[in-house]
Amino acid sequence: MIDTKDEFILETNEYPIIIEDECSELKPILKDFIETYAKNSSSSIDMWLSIKLHEYLSDKSNNYIKKITNEIINAIEIAETKKISLSESVKKGRSKESWFASEVKKATSSMSSHDTIQYLDLLDKAVNEANESLYHTITTQSGAVNQNPRLDGFIAEQYHVQTFNMNAEALGSKYRAKVLEPKLGETYKKNSVDIVVNDENGKIVRRYQSKYCKDAVSTEQAFRHGDYRGQRKLVPYGQEAAISKKSCTYIEAPDGTKSNPLSKNSAERMRDEAQSGNWNELNWNEYQVKDIAIGIGKNIGYSALQGAAIGVGYDIAKKIWDNQEIHAPEIVETALKSGADFGIKAATAGALKVGVEKGIISVIPKGTPATVLANIAFVAIEDAKVIGKIFMGDISIKEGIEKIGQTTVSTAAGLLTMGKGVAVGAAIGTVFGPIGTAIGGFVGGTVGYLAGSKTGDILVKGAKKLCNSAKKVLGIIGDGLKMIGNSISEKIRKKIHYDSQ
Repeated sequence: MIDTKDEFILETNEYPIIIEDECSELKPILKDFIETYAKNSSSSIDMWLSIKLHEYLSDKSNNYIKKITNEIINAIEIAETKKISLSESVKKGRSKESWFASEVKKATSSMSSHDTIQYLDLLDKAVNEANESLYHTITTQSGAVNQNPRLDGFIAEQYHVQTFNMNAEALGSKYRAKVLEPKLGETYKKNSVDIVVNDENGKIVRRYQSKYCKDAVSTEQAFRHGDYRGQRKLVPYGQEAAISKKSCTYIEAPDGTKSNPLSKNSAERMRDEAQSGNWNELNWNEYQVKDIAIGIGKNIGYSALQGAAIGVGYDIAKKIWDNQEIHAPEIVETALKSGADFGIKAATAGALKVGVEKGIISVIPKGTPATVLANIAFVAIEDAKVIGKIFMGDISIKEGIEKIGQTTVSTAAGLLTMGKGVAVGAAIGTVFGPIGTAIGGFVGGTVGYLAGSKTGDILVKGAKKLCNSAKKVLGIIGDGLKMIGNSISEKIRKKIHYDSQ
């Protein structure tokens, strides 16, 4: 059972995640907005939504109300479009991470380099470090470009190390790679290791010897001229088939994190560019934003899994609505079952906006964009529908978790479309973080009860079933939770008090 000794059902060290008394105060507002939708379902949403918003926010101007109304409708339209797009792509065999990567590429295509880096702030430091390391590789101590004909081999080593570290950063891996270079005044020693992969404690877990010769025969011979026992053979992409089976075209950590393969021709091209003065740093175009975005997409999927383990919002909804006679408009239940629930999402978003601006929901700051609240409402309703299907046996828990993950990823893509720079990071943190997840659970449960006591009970029981299963999966993943980043901290996860039965 939930530990309700404290008013704060679940909290971090800095702020409460959800407060029962505030949910109770929001309850009649949600009910009013949903009933208004039911009475005006045949009318345009902007008409009844703006009237209802103005009723509660009478101190706001007509222009403000119109702006909020449009933002809510526009946000839900975008979220719906992204959901359909992802669903169609998945049906064709594409992964949600790959789809998300293409969406990120679209979102950043017209942006400046600065804005792109803000979008993918996770990798900002890694990219800077990569450029610094590569620049160090192609220059001499005097700052002049190194004219050594073997420069492509040194560039290849740095390329593998830096792309490995970028991938590790994107995936949340604890491993990092580095090139072992001689100290100032020293030279390379015979049979010395070229590249190492270290764990989080600095312990070497993999050693690599890199040979980038003109062809596979020359590369194979180069390995025969030294004693490289204990080192893995790193060779140019395209030569591996003609070289010993022990060779590889990328460096790899025990957790599967890899560098990007690099052909001999590509290494030579980079060398020629450097020596001709036309060097192009390893930037977003060279590295490919797709590789970064796929990693971020995976992290978003993991945040959805953790979100499924926070069922506190549904439990509060049950506690507030328990033993109450509910006369639900049939259209609400029909809308949830049919999927024609745009109006319900808009009404829910409107109620959340009122709750935030009136200070009823104190854990979300006043002035939070309506688009953010609309996305919380969108995810809440979509997840509620999935939870209902899980409980009724229409889909398995595994299928349900995947569908919830798809909703999270597609909604994140929608947020990229709607915002820029730091604002996107803040929006994603609010919608998919602990606060948005918990409040979304309460909203989803409440809408369920507004569709009828039976529907509400089904959602609460389904949420409990999903919560327990998600926690088991999280327990199996163990260290993999670190891949999620800081979206939901370990401290919060440890503060969830449920009966595991």
